[in-house]
Amino acid sequence: MPTPLLLILTAAGFGASPLLIALAVAYFPPWTLAALRSAFALPLLLIAAGVFGSGLRLSRHDLLTALVGGVLVVSIPFVSMAAGMQYIPTGMGGMLYATMPLFTLALAAFFLADEPATLEQEIRIGIGMVGVVLISIPAILSGGLAEAGLGTLLTLISPLSYAAGNVWFRRREKMSPMVLSAGMFAVGVVTVWPVALLVDGAVQVTPSPYVLLVLLALVVLATVAPNLLNYALVRRAGANRAALAMFLMPAFSVVFGMIFLGERLPVLAFGGLALVIAASTAPVPGFVRRLARKRRSAGNASRGGGRGRGRGRGRGQRVGGVPLSPEERAEFRARREARQAARALAPVDE
Repeated sequence: MPTPLLLILTAAGFGASPLLIALAVAYFPPWTLAALRSAFALPLLLIAAGVFGSGLRLSRHDLLTALVGGVLVVSIPFVSMAAGMQYIPTGMGGMLYATMPLFTLALAAFFLADEPATLEQEIRIGIGMVGVVLISIPAILSGGLAEAGLGTLLTLISPLSYAAGNVWFRRREKMSPMVLSAGMFAVGVVTVWPVALLVDGAVQVTPSPYVLLVLLALVVLATVAPNLLNYALVRRAGANRAALAMFLMPAFSVVFGMIFLGERLPVLAFGGLALVIAASTAPVPGFVRRLARKRRSAGNASRGGGRGRGRGRGRGQRVGGVPLSPEERAEFRARREARQAARALAPVDE
């Protein structure tokens, strides 16, 4: 399959999820829908993991990665997206989900040592947040703050949680993507089903052909298929090229909403989406980069000779308030010892 077609199909699959969630949540409460979605997708992903993965045996490290990742990438987004799509148009839901790269940028700046906050990132995040406001204003004005505002906030929890999952994966050792997906959906089933039974009770929907078709489309076309297609896209074109699917997704969400639900979004919402995409992908002007370099130089000059005094303690123990993993601490100590050895062997000027 050509890479452009693979990219389009991946974006279309993700873009169909707001529409299918909005259709399904009319019959299933949010917690129940999230539980059904993860439970029906799990067997398909287990089969994919057996075919494409490197085996289903997991180490303790892998289990922890899948456990936290499952909560952040499956449990929370599935429930919050289902709850939010009760109140806002499906096209708007796709636009809001496109903010995930911005949230990833912000969380990475705080929690990852190799991606510290910069002036460029602050500008991108600021512009992106303005875009979010512009996307939300039309629905809030027409639907009221009580419903549309609540729907906006609930929907934004999904990309925020997904972004937290991305940062979590950056701090962990890599594992097979298919095995990781299957493990995360298993965590989604275990964590969401008990709460769904407690909050919503037993499923009380008559399994009509229409309801089953919507649920099947949500599981297969908007959950499992884009997951597998994105895996193939990353292997073929790389992670950066695959990330373009996130910015194509809102276009499909808007088109699907127009075709199947007759939705029409105002121009202001599209202007907000343009700001979100620009903040995530557009190059920063040269004067901003020069200003950022000046600010870094001024910060280094103000620290002066005290830079090396607490370096090992601060960088080796915590990043953004979160302790480093044992592997990261060992790597840090090895690099520090190598620098000390190099200085000891270096010739001394007479």
